[in-house]
Amino acid sequence: MMLGRYRGRVLALAVALVAVGCVASTRIPRPADFPLHAADHPFFDLHWRVDRLDGVVRATGLVEATRVSGVARVVVELAGLDRGGQVVSRARAGTYEGPLYRGDARPFVVRLRPRGQEERFDLKVWGFDWDTRGDGGERAP
Repeated sequence: MMLGRYRGRVLALAVALVAVGCVASTRIPRPADFPLHAADHPFFDLHWRVDRLDGVVRATGLVEATRVSGVARVVVELAGLDRGGQVVSRARAGTYEGPLYRGDARPFVVRLRPRGQEERFDLKVWGFDWDTRGDGGERAP
């Protein structure tokens, strides 16, 4: 008799626990998960992959703050280069999820509609903004 009374609550609790388990099992990407890497910027390393889907080139990856702290956002640029190395298309996008401190990595996705002359695609840090919240660029305790 008592079980019937609580059946709805038990079912709701079971669904909630399954949902939490699914979210908790979502794997966060790491730099090693990406096939392309660049460490030529003074502050950041880039880790990414390039996919072509339905006429769009998409670079998905991580910006890693390896040599600096206190950056609010990083903007990356995906450039399409022709056979002679000239840029024929480009697109920019920023990182997600808040400020970066040394050792942190933030995801990005850049979408580019190619013009047709692209032989290869190159990714670089286009710019960044300092975190000016006044905490000295250090992670809060």
